[in-house]
Amino acid sequence: MVKKISELFVIGLQEALFETHGKMALALNRIAGRAMLDYLKDHDMLEASGHSTESLAHDIQEIIDTLDSVENVEAEEEGNEIRVRIIGCPFSEAKQALLRRDKMPVVCPFASCILKITEETFEQRMRMKEINVDEDQCEFVMEKLE
Repeated sequence: MVKKISELFVIGLQEALFETHGKMALALNRIAGRAMLDYLKDHDMLEASGHSTESLAHDIQEIIDTLDSVENVEAEEEGNEIRVRIIGCPFSEAKQALLRRDKMPVVCPFASCILKITEETFEQRMRMKEINVDEDQCEFVMEKLE
Protein backbone atom coordinates (compact mmCIF):
# COMPACT_ATOMS: atom_id res chain seq x y z
CA MET A 1 0.00 0.00 0.00
CA VAL A 2 2.86 2.42 0.79
CA LYS A 3 4.28 1.89 -2.71
CA LYS A 4 0.91 2.78 -4.29
CA ILE A 5 0.54 5.88 -2.10
CA SER A 6 4.07 6.96 -3.02
CA GLU A 7 3.36 6.44 -6.70
CA LEU A 8 0.12 8.45 -6.56
CA PHE A 9 1.89 11.23 -4.66
CA VAL A 10 4.66 11.36 -7.28
CA ILE A 11 2.02 11.62 -10.03
CA GLY A 12 0.38 14.49 -8.14
CA LEU A 13 3.70 16.29 -7.65
CA GLN A 14 4.55 15.88 -11.33
CA GLU A 15 1.17 17.36 -12.31
CA ALA A 16 1.65 20.28 -9.93
CA LEU A 17 5.15 21.01 -11.24
CA PHE A 18 3.99 20.80 -14.85
CA GLU A 19 1.01 23.08 -14.21
CA THR A 20 2.99 25.68 -12.26
CA HIS A 21 6.32 25.61 -14.13
CA GLY A 22 5.74 23.92 -17.50
CA LYS A 23 8.90 22.63 -19.12
CA MET A 24 10.96 24.96 -16.91
CA ALA A 25 10.43 22.40 -14.14
CA LEU A 26 13.11 20.31 -15.86
CA ALA A 27 15.65 22.54 -14.09
CA LEU A 28 14.38 21.18 -10.77
CA ASN A 29 15.86 17.75 -11.52
CA ARG A 30 19.29 18.71 -10.24
CA ILE A 31 17.90 20.00 -6.97
CA ALA A 32 15.38 17.18 -6.56
CA GLY A 33 18.01 14.54 -7.24
CA ARG A 34 20.56 15.74 -4.67
CA ALA A 35 19.49 13.28 -1.98
CA MET A 36 19.78 10.37 -4.40
CA LEU A 37 23.16 11.62 -5.61
CA ASP A 38 24.41 11.89 -2.03
CA TYR A 39 23.20 8.36 -1.29
CA LEU A 40 24.87 6.95 -4.40
CA LYS A 41 28.13 8.75 -3.62
CA ASP A 42 28.10 7.66 0.02
CA HIS A 43 27.69 4.03 -1.07
CA ASP A 44 30.32 4.21 -3.84
CA MET A 45 27.69 3.53 -6.49
CA LEU A 46 28.42 6.51 -8.71
CA GLU A 47 31.70 5.74 -10.39
CA ALA A 48 32.36 5.61 -14.12
CA SER A 49 33.80 2.27 -15.23
CA GLY A 50 35.02 3.58 -18.58
CA HIS A 51 34.98 6.47 -21.02
CA SER A 52 32.56 5.36 -23.74
CA THR A 53 28.84 5.30 -24.43
CA GLU A 54 28.89 1.52 -23.86
CA SER A 55 30.35 1.87 -20.36
CA LEU A 56 27.96 4.76 -19.65
CA ALA A 57 24.90 2.66 -20.58
CA HIS A 58 26.23 -0.23 -18.45
CA ASP A 59 26.90 2.02 -15.42
CA ILE A 60 23.47 3.67 -15.59
CA GLN A 61 21.76 0.29 -15.87
CA GLU A 62 23.70 -0.97 -12.84
CA ILE A 63 22.78 2.10 -10.77
CA ILE A 64 19.08 1.80 -11.56
CA ASP A 65 19.08 -2.00 -11.13
CA THR A 66 20.66 -1.58 -7.69
CA LEU A 67 17.78 0.67 -6.62
CA ASP A 68 14.97 -1.03 -8.57
CA SER A 69 15.02 -2.48 -12.07
CA VAL A 70 15.13 -1.32 -15.66
CA GLU A 71 14.62 -3.17 -18.93
CA ASN A 72 17.42 -1.58 -20.95
CA VAL A 73 19.68 1.46 -21.17
CA GLU A 74 21.18 2.75 -24.42
CA ALA A 75 23.62 5.61 -24.92
CA GLU A 76 25.04 7.31 -27.98
CA GLU A 77 27.21 10.28 -28.75
CA GLU A 78 26.21 12.67 -31.51
CA GLY A 79 28.66 15.52 -31.91
CA ASN A 80 28.32 17.76 -28.87
CA GLU A 81 25.49 15.70 -27.35
CA ILE A 82 25.16 12.49 -25.37
CA ARG A 83 21.77 10.75 -25.57
CA VAL A 84 20.74 8.20 -22.97
CA ARG A 85 17.55 6.19 -23.46
CA ILE A 86 15.91 4.36 -20.56
CA ILE A 87 13.49 1.64 -21.62
CA GLY A 88 11.18 0.08 -19.06
CA CYS A 89 12.09 2.25 -16.08
CA PRO A 90 10.68 1.68 -12.58
CA PHE A 91 8.44 4.75 -13.01
CA SER A 92 6.81 3.67 -16.28
CA GLU A 93 3.37 3.33 -14.69
CA ALA A 94 3.49 6.85 -13.22
CA LYS A 95 4.85 8.24 -16.49
CA GLN A 96 2.08 6.63 -18.51
CA ALA A 97 -0.57 7.93 -16.09
CA LEU A 98 0.75 11.47 -16.59
CA LEU A 99 0.86 11.11 -20.36
CA ARG A 100 -2.77 9.88 -20.39
CA ARG A 101 -3.66 13.13 -18.57
CA ASP A 102 -1.76 15.18 -21.19
CA LYS A 103 0.88 16.13 -18.62
CA MET A 104 4.58 15.85 -19.33
CA PRO A 105 6.66 14.19 -16.61
CA VAL A 106 9.17 16.90 -15.73
CA VAL A 107 11.07 15.50 -12.77
CA CYS A 108 12.88 12.16 -12.89
CA PRO A 109 14.62 10.70 -9.84
CA PHE A 110 17.40 9.38 -12.08
CA ALA A 111 18.08 12.58 -14.07
CA SER A 112 20.72 13.92 -11.68
CA CYS A 113 22.63 10.66 -11.47
CA ILE A 114 22.47 10.20 -15.26
CA LEU A 115 23.92 13.69 -15.73
CA LYS A 116 26.61 13.14 -13.07
CA ILE A 117 27.76 9.72 -14.32
CA THR A 118 27.84 11.12 -17.88
CA GLU A 119 30.10 13.95 -16.69
CA GLU A 120 32.38 11.43 -14.97
CA THR A 121 32.42 9.08 -17.97
CA PHE A 122 33.41 11.78 -20.44
CA GLU A 123 35.38 13.84 -17.89
CA GLN A 124 33.53 16.94 -18.99
CA ARG A 125 30.96 19.28 -17.54
CA MET A 126 27.53 18.77 -19.12
CA ARG A 127 24.06 20.23 -18.91
CA MET A 128 20.73 18.49 -19.30
CA LYS A 129 19.44 19.94 -22.56
CA GLU A 130 16.12 18.12 -22.69
CA ILE A 131 14.19 15.08 -21.60
CA ASN A 132 11.97 13.45 -24.22
CA VAL A 133 9.28 11.13 -22.92
CA ASP A 134 6.92 8.72 -24.61
CA GLU A 135 4.98 5.62 -23.57
CA ASP A 136 7.94 3.25 -23.98
CA GLN A 137 11.07 5.19 -23.08
CA CYS A 138 12.66 8.35 -21.75
CA GLU A 139 15.51 10.02 -23.57
CA PHE A 140 17.93 12.29 -21.75
CA VAL A 141 19.84 14.66 -24.03
CA MET A 142 22.94 16.17 -22.46
CA GLU A 143 25.14 18.78 -24.02
CA LYS A 144 28.88 19.16 -23.45
CA LEU A 145 29.88 22.51 -22.01
CA GLU A 146 33.09 24.27 -22.96
